[in-house]
Amino acid sequence: MNAGMKALLTENLKKLRLSTMIRNLEALIRQAKQEKLSYEEFLLNLSEAEVQVRQENGCKRRLREAKFPILKPMETFKFDAAPELDVRLMKELSDCDYVKKNRNIVFVGKSGTGKTHLASALGFAACTQGK
Repeated sequence: MNAGMKALLTENLKKLRLSTMIRNLEALIRQAKQEKLSYEEFLLNLSEAEVQVRQENGCKRRLREAKFPILKPMETFKFDAAPELDVRLMKELSDCDYVKKNRNIVFVGKSGTGKTHLASALGFAACTQGK
């Protein structure tokens, strides 16, 4: 790619606010030449990086805006300490179908039983799933 074309492409990417594409352009052009990638493969690689970074940034933004009192995923909850808790139901709730159905979840129990942890874990799962 000649310098003039690269400058125009970079300017267009700036106007479209595709900063990750700009950052990865040089390396991916080099890779495409070395591996003799098709135009489609090159464009796919370039766009995948942008999509991935935007998804990560969106998740970080949602978590920051949620202002959870604690930020713990479901995997860190000690289900052994709460034998009366339905583990299957909690795993099912982690799919966040309740969000799509506009349903509420209420945790009831004594102090120190993990209600805040579970509520934050479900919120964390929702944020990571783009909800």
